[in-house]
Amino acid sequence: MTAVYRLLIRLLMPAVFLYLWLRGRKAPAYRERWGERLARQTIPANGRHGLLIHCVSVGETVAARQLIESLLESYPNLPITLSSMTPTAAELSCKLFGNRVHHLYLPFDTPGAMRRFFDKLAPRAVLILETEVWPCFLREAKQRQIPVLLLNARMSEKSFASYHRYAWLVGPIWQQLDWVAAQTQASLERFINLGVAADRAALRGNLKFDSHVPVDVLATATALKQRWARPVWVAASTHKGEDEQILRAFQQILQELPSALLILVPRHPERFNSVGELLSTGGFNFVSRSSGLEPQADHQVLLGDTMGELLLWYALADVAFVGGSLITRGGHNPLEPVATHTPVISGPHVFNFKDIYQRLANAEAVRFATSAEQLARHCLELLTDAQLRHKLQQAAQNEFAQDQGATAAMLNDIKTQMPQLQRGAASAMQQVEVLQPSKRETIWFRKDRFDDFSAQYFTANFWQAQGKIKGAATGRSTAWFIASEPTDMLLRHYYRGGLVGKVNKDRFKREAISKSRAMAEFELLLALRERNLPVPEPLAARYVAAPLWGYRADILVAVIAGAKDVFKLLGERQLHSDEWKVLGAAIRELHDNGVYHSDLNCHNLMLDDAGKAWIVDFDKCGFREPGEWQQANLARLLRSFKKELGKAEEANRDFHWQEERDWPLLLAGYQGD
Repeated sequence: MTAVYRLLIRLLMPAVFLYLWLRGRKAPAYRERWGERLARQTIPANGRHGLLIHCVSVGETVAARQLIESLLESYPNLPITLSSMTPTAAELSCKLFGNRVHHLYLPFDTPGAMRRFFDKLAPRAVLILETEVWPCFLREAKQRQIPVLLLNARMSEKSFASYHRYAWLVGPIWQQLDWVAAQTQASLERFINLGVAADRAALRGNLKFDSHVPVDVLATATALKQRWARPVWVAASTHKGEDEQILRAFQQILQELPSALLILVPRHPERFNSVGELLSTGGFNFVSRSSGLEPQADHQVLLGDTMGELLLWYALADVAFVGGSLITRGGHNPLEPVATHTPVISGPHVFNFKDIYQRLANAEAVRFATSAEQLARHCLELLTDAQLRHKLQQAAQNEFAQDQGATAAMLNDIKTQMPQLQRGAASAMQQVEVLQPSKRETIWFRKDRFDDFSAQYFTANFWQAQGKIKGAATGRSTAWFIASEPTDMLLRHYYRGGLVGKVNKDRFKREAISKSRAMAEFELLLALRERNLPVPEPLAARYVAAPLWGYRADILVAVIAGAKDVFKLLGERQLHSDEWKVLGAAIRELHDNGVYHSDLNCHNLMLDDAGKAWIVDFDKCGFREPGEWQQANLARLLRSFKKELGKAEEANRDFHWQEERDWPLLLAGYQGD
């Protein structure tokens, strides 16, 4: 991504929002949810740390349906978020998946919006359908080490030439993809020529060949077909300039076949009303699907003015016309009617699906029409000849019988390329509930650990009144040990350190709630425990906006039963060699998982009664790429031992640590010796 691109995308924002406003005159949904377009919305805590799937519009959403269903089945406890750019795709997402997935609009590709988006959603991995790549989006994912897979990827000659021409503007975006699953060999070669590494790309076929018709859709279609008992022709995904030709053709069909029913389904919802007006002025007796009424014998047209029912209409129809093809729109996906065993008619303009239509034509499994008259002839021929319909159905089925399997192949790619999803298959963030006792206060708590929760749980006075305070740990501040079931809890308030702490005891600069001190530590601990790392279990976290400036924070974590920190242990006795090695191995396990500990010292290392090592206090910590910080962590730990030894000698108290004896043992454990 270049500086010119970043500047240009910002300058374009007023024009983009003006476009949405103007588009909203016919489709009011374009004027809604504008906060999401700039990532200004609130994302539920239990939607974070999941899988992000981006389908720009309806076609990509329909193609990805079976893959998304497979992901929901494979990772039942992993939050899945489906993003799109259009209201029709948003509505379809709700129709197909309900509350099983979160839906949101992908923000416009400005640096600030994408930074906020990834801060709030924090996905584990990103799946992009077809070719919807954005430079700022990819840059943020790369910086955060979030793998990005481009699935069902296609690259036309025209798009290939455009990306080559504007490479100076968008920068090296293709090198930032972790995996590309291409639809065709030609697309695969184009992606590699653009910069995708050859070992990060493969031919996987087209998800659209795996179109699956749900059993309930087939059952409904069969029932309606029997109830209506008339010839049905569906004209699907139609555009302005096509409807007039379709209705002229239908007038000719009615002269020969008066009982015929046309199901007319415009591509875009903002055209539903104008197509209804076209039917009225044309003298057609019609009923709208949105009315909830079924067509009666005197109705000639059913206006399909709902979303998510196109497969039903294809399954119900005797003949299907696939729109966007009588005008130079490029056509739409013919594999959906093929999946429902419905003969296909198309206009001549099918460059969006050129290869598929060519195969249908070679197999004599499609009819092309260039005019309303030719369209009427083809429809009449098929509506009145069951044998011909069966011939086209069978030819289409035979042609694509060997092309299925892309869904299974891409699902395997996801599992292979992103093994961390296996570890996160039971995301603990799914168990997080959000509580807002007041406008200024936000609490995250584990609903699997608390039946109910109160803001009072973050005050020591509340627990003292209950007689539950068992003790306290002192340092920069006091942390309280609280008796609880099934494990005791530790309550810690966040305080400032250093010189700043002398004038500002506990306020921090205002930031996004998800990035605030307590929430960030809470979320990090959940992620580390999913990886089976030796860290305490987080229970709840609180963010309280302070008056005028800043915020305060608190966290509740489970007490590690029978554990003592190494500082206290060394005040009592010398550690055994195996104990030092266990501590070193625990640090190495953290480092191997890319976990940076900002304050690794002898107070934050613990050993329990069973000899297991634990690491605590993950404030201001996080994931990092391998680097010099690992050795810096160890150096900081060594300094802490030396510091405490010096303080003990000055105070004339025991501290059973000798660098020459003990430090090599810890390093041996770290190195796996």
